[in-house]
Amino acid sequence: MIKKLLLLSFGFVMCNAGYSQTPLWATDIAPIMHAKCTSCHHEGGLAPFSLMTYSDAKGAQFMISDAVSSGKMPPWPPDREYNHYKDERYLSSDEITKINAWVSGGTPAGDTANAPAPPVYNNGSSLNGVDMVIQIPTFTVPANVNYDLYQCFTIPTNLSQDQFMTAVEAIPGNPSIVHHILIYEDTTSSQQSLLLDNNTPEPGYTSFGGPGVNNAALVGGWVPGQMPSIYPNGMGVTLHKNSRLILQIHYPAGSAGKMDSTKLNIKLSTASLRPVFIQPPLNHMGSMTDGPLSIPANSSKTFHTEYTIPTNYPIQGVSLLNVAPHAHLLCKSWLVFGKTPAGDTIPFIKINDWDFHWQGFYTFQKLVFMPIGSKFYGIATYDNTANNPHNPSSPPQHVHAGESTTDEMMLVYFSYLIYQQGDEDMVLDSTILEPAPTAIEDPKSVEGFVSTPQLYDAMPNPANNETRITYYLPVATKVELKVYDLTGKLVDEIQATGNNGFNSTVYNTAKLQPGNYLYSLNVGGIVKTKQLSVVK
Repeated sequence: MIKKLLLLSFGFVMCNAGYSQTPLWATDIAPIMHAKCTSCHHEGGLAPFSLMTYSDAKGAQFMISDAVSSGKMPPWPPDREYNHYKDERYLSSDEITKINAWVSGGTPAGDTANAPAPPVYNNGSSLNGVDMVIQIPTFTVPANVNYDLYQCFTIPTNLSQDQFMTAVEAIPGNPSIVHHILIYEDTTSSQQSLLLDNNTPEPGYTSFGGPGVNNAALVGGWVPGQMPSIYPNGMGVTLHKNSRLILQIHYPAGSAGKMDSTKLNIKLSTASLRPVFIQPPLNHMGSMTDGPLSIPANSSKTFHTEYTIPTNYPIQGVSLLNVAPHAHLLCKSWLVFGKTPAGDTIPFIKINDWDFHWQGFYTFQKLVFMPIGSKFYGIATYDNTANNPHNPSSPPQHVHAGESTTDEMMLVYFSYLIYQQGDEDMVLDSTILEPAPTAIEDPKSVEGFVSTPQLYDAMPNPANNETRITYYLPVATKVELKVYDLTGKLVDEIQATGNNGFNSTVYNTAKLQPGNYLYSLNVGGIVKTKQLSVVK
């Protein structure tokens, strides 16, 4: 009851601050739910309850308000001040304000005829136009299994010619026991995976580590919280004719006696596309500089990995599509970035609060060109103390590298293409306004790490009467902070401080007409620009 009263009070203040009347579900809240929430919160979806209808949202109003106010939902682990990605799942300050104002105002429905049509999700799937469905035989984890089981299921693709996989979606048959899925392709003429399967009476065969097949290629994967992998137009992962797909599914200890029927939904193309490759160049097996990956009980440790693209490769470099760090329950944070031979620092991803249950492949807003000779760096911190609420052992035990849930890993996967001229200009996210921010955190983590001025998203945005603009300066200097309309005409100049570190100013937006503007930070010719919307 106390929490509800606090939420009501918080929402009431927010409503008075930004809205003359209470937002309505039909026109204000439903668009947010459908755009940001229902991909998981629908019948048969990943989330435990649906938010598709007004009655769904009204029944969960206090949970919704609590989750969005705390930032717990929608889940988006990457630090948005470090880098941006395609299809980010987050709520703007204005959307959070609307939700809280709607709750505090009594959750009015409005005219439901004016609500947008809800998205259509088919049998838990959010991928349309599926060309192939790969489903494992119904599998029951043996009753005597009290350990982490890695079961491999091999299914023929029945392809009569090579094709490209342009999208893949994994749907666990039993999400409570599917820890992760790795998808390999078996192209051996002897169909080695089928031979291994035929040697065991149960569906599939057990294989720890890889799938036990020579030269099996990793073509996809799934971890908790991951959405479908959809490749940009003109790109795809090669699937060969007469091949088989191997789904290596990890069932953790405690799964004994439970059933699973996991499936893959796949979109295919017979066109000639650019092949996408998936590899973990940063890993605890071969690229760790301060290994081995070993964390004694009651200790916290930070480890580093490093990889250099060989200069003797007959290519100019690679173009990165996405990045996917992977670790288990002791991990607390990640920092992954690169340095080009010219000395430019390229931010890949930063996760301040690692959550094993929300992992994924994070697609960059533009293809990222890394020429040969470029270096990749990974930094991860692990907490093997009783203070870590996710520690699987009580009391803490010495943890080493391994694939069991109680072991640890340090992997960073990248999906990439062989570089072609013009890749660096290829936009993957049409909402992009400027190049991804340059990393400014942990400047001493690697020698030569460069800090540059940063301009952050205004809050709130859209703004009504005022908004706060924040920026970072690596050294004290003179700055210019200006507002322009979308034609480039100067609208206003904002008095700005130039102190070393973070600077912040509250800007009066009430004097601006409703519409879209750009605010720009100029530091000695280095210009950073963000978009600002003004509403009345």
